[in-house]
Amino acid sequence: MSEEKTTMEKEKAILPDITNIKTQETFTLPSKGLIYDKEENIPASITLRRMTTKEDKMRMRNESEDKIRRDILQACILDEGVNAGKLKLADANFLFFRLRALSLLDDIYKLQLVCPHCGTSFIHEVKLSELKINYMTKDKLKNMNVQLPMSQVEIALKLPSLEDMIKVGDTLRDYYQKFPDVDRTEAIYTASAVIYIKTINKQTVMREEVEDWLDNLDILDNRALRRKLAEIDELFGIDTDMKCLCPSCQLEVSHGLPITAELFNPSL
Repeated sequence: MSEEKTTMEKEKAILPDITNIKTQETFTLPSKGLIYDKEENIPASITLRRMTTKEDKMRMRNESEDKIRRDILQACILDEGVNAGKLKLADANFLFFRLRALSLLDDIYKLQLVCPHCGTSFIHEVKLSELKINYMTKDKLKNMNVQLPMSQVEIALKLPSLEDMIKVGDTLRDYYQKFPDVDRTEAIYTASAVIYIKTINKQTVMREEVEDWLDNLDILDNRALRRKLAEIDELFGIDTDMKCLCPSCQLEVSHGLPITAELFNPSL
């Protein structure tokens, strides 16, 4: 009995005390669910559980980043019937950062920056708990349409989901295989706008037709459309307009919040 007790004490000594660690947490989405159609079944809040080794191994898959993010989130979402692929990118990115903090118990996210003023390369540490979140409102929903200045065409816009990004990524990869000499930058330029277009003059149009329409769009109309797409990208989600001071010249450096390998594999 004494020997058994000693063994149990040794095991207890090497195992962490996890009684005070959250195993799951519920987060209000930046969209508050307002941006989704009823059939998409995305609620205002989503509950995540902590990652396991199984989800950590998903990061090593030879697949697109969007597929990996979808599968990790899907595995960790506890809400029944929620399809992670339906999440808009702003909501998905928000949940990804929240999942990191919940799983790794680490609030610091390190970014490698280069000062545009003096060229100094430095590490900036962002506190994930202090990220500013912009939330969707019903008034903001009114900004999802645009009328182009030259053609007067009315476009109803939608925000792309993880599923949309996966589909366009697969389509582009197939296209590159069939036409290896194609200019990839031009292909991405068109595809990046197609996924935002819901209707043109209240008509649903096939993707191929939208691509052709975009390529023949007047340049002023195109620029107005691109400005609008950038505007609706900022309607909700993590505020990525971030700033810090260069440690060398002490001038202000503006930066975003990219998802890098540092997110789930933080350096010491």
